[in-house]
Amino acid sequence: MSCLSELPNNVEPTYACASELMGTGPVSALLIIVIGIPLIKIAKRYLRKLFDRTDFDEGLENFMFRIAGVTMWALVILTATSELGINVTGIVAALGIFGLAVAFAAQDTMENVIAGIFIIVDRPFREGERILLPKKLGGIYSSWGDVKQIGLRTTHVRSTDGVMLTIPNKLLTKDPVANFSHRSDMALRVRIRMGVAPTWANVTKAQEIVEDIAANHPDICREPKPPEVVLRDFGPHEVIMEIRYYVDNARKMRPSKSFFVTEILRRFEEESVSLSLPVLVNMNSDVDLEDLGF
Repeated sequence: MSCLSELPNNVEPTYACASELMGTGPVSALLIIVIGIPLIKIAKRYLRKLFDRTDFDEGLENFMFRIAGVTMWALVILTATSELGINVTGIVAALGIFGLAVAFAAQDTMENVIAGIFIIVDRPFREGERILLPKKLGGIYSSWGDVKQIGLRTTHVRSTDGVMLTIPNKLLTKDPVANFSHRSDMALRVRIRMGVAPTWANVTKAQEIVEDIAANHPDICREPKPPEVVLRDFGPHEVIMEIRYYVDNARKMRPSKSFFVTEILRRFEEESVSLSLPVLVNMNSDVDLEDLGF
């Protein structure tokens, strides 16, 4: 005779009765949930520590962590449901059919999720890196930005204007995205072009000044190549000079270029080096052409 037949009036406090009570569906399901919740928390804590000791991409870690958490919760809930005598196979099949229906109804969302997985796995860029977005994405808020978070559906990019852009992932996989912070080689080349008055003394003096500016700027690197000044060609009224140098971080490109342009203007004026600028001269006026670099 079952000791549970006397419930709730009389229950014998014996091991056999306790075992029989524990074996009932509702109690087993409750115990699975009660034990499963702290076990999930412990497992996630150890999983996070494992990720911290490895060199995985942060976006990939977050994606795997979420998947592992959802999987563990699903196992606990399905196991508890099975103890209640419910057909788990039927539930899984129904969820599969429901998932297919949702996928067809939300194709745009699924495209973004799949694109997000590709971004996390292929890693064309990572969180914290500076990228140049396609023009149609940046728009008036600047197409430069730092990747703040890579999600399954969207990627958050903070533009250099301080605007947080939420971009659907599929847009980041259809068009090229330039990564200026790729970790294998951070050095980036900057080019500055200008026209100088086409005289030997003027051009050689301009080269000396530019080389001196490059040698005394802390952000300009000597590797992979030292700074160089190249005379590219003759223009209609000038010699086209190009300055090429490397910086070790994308965030130094514009500040270093601004410094270079400022110093060129100051030094050229101090040392009487002439840039080639469009000049309109009224020949009836009293103008000394030497003052214009001619």
